[in-house]
Amino acid sequence: MHKIVEKLLNGVVISCQAYEDTPLYGSQYMAAMAKCAQMGGADGLRACWPQDIRAVKEACDIPVIGINKKFGDGDPLDEIFITPSFESAKEVIEAGCNILALDCTIRDCRPFEELEELLHQIREAYPEVPIMADLATLEEAVKAEKTGCIDIISTTLAGYTRNTCAGKTEGPDTELIKEIKKACTLPVNAEGRIWELKDLKLALEAGADMISIGSAVSRPHLITERFVDCNKKYYNR
Repeated sequence: MHKIVEKLLNGVVISCQAYEDTPLYGSQYMAAMAKCAQMGGADGLRACWPQDIRAVKEACDIPVIGINKKFGDGDPLDEIFITPSFESAKEVIEAGCNILALDCTIRDCRPFEELEELLHQIREAYPEVPIMADLATLEEAVKAEKTGCIDIISTTLAGYTRNTCAGKTEGPDTELIKEIKKACTLPVNAEGRIWELKDLKLALEAGADMISIGSAVSRPHLITERFVDCNKKYYNR
């Protein structure tokens, strides 16, 4: 097992991302958020786009999982947008990420054979960089592990693909975590809809080897919306 991966076992990763349509968009803000996460004891960080990764790496000295989101014009449920190509992987690796994460789901728009080819291409070019497979189903986890190219399996996209959105859970997909732990040998990162401490505990009890938290920490407008919605329901507004 890669030493960087070992550092994240039994740990918490905080995702520091902001989109262009939010006030926190900008590398300086993501670097500040990352520093706050490290101050709070985070074991690792997840950052998006080369400029943010460089800023976060300069500000912090804990492992950074890098992604490179490339959005198209279609429905995100049907698109591959998390580090979809070799070039997008190259950009964030050369920006300094310690671990590369990419979409390893099986979709109509990309046969598994193309994904396997991409994984081998990245592994050959950057053998020293561990790879995290962001996926949504047990089948995808088993197939990704069999490529021999990945180091961590992550439930990042469970509930966010066309074939899993109908079964989207309110909290972490604990059944998927359990299934992957039974079928695979690689470490499992629980990511997705971990909003509260009880969600973190449920993911750990399901067998997760590490936890990644995103919106519950780094997206203030979504955090605010949850409180506001709860308040409105109380007053039946």
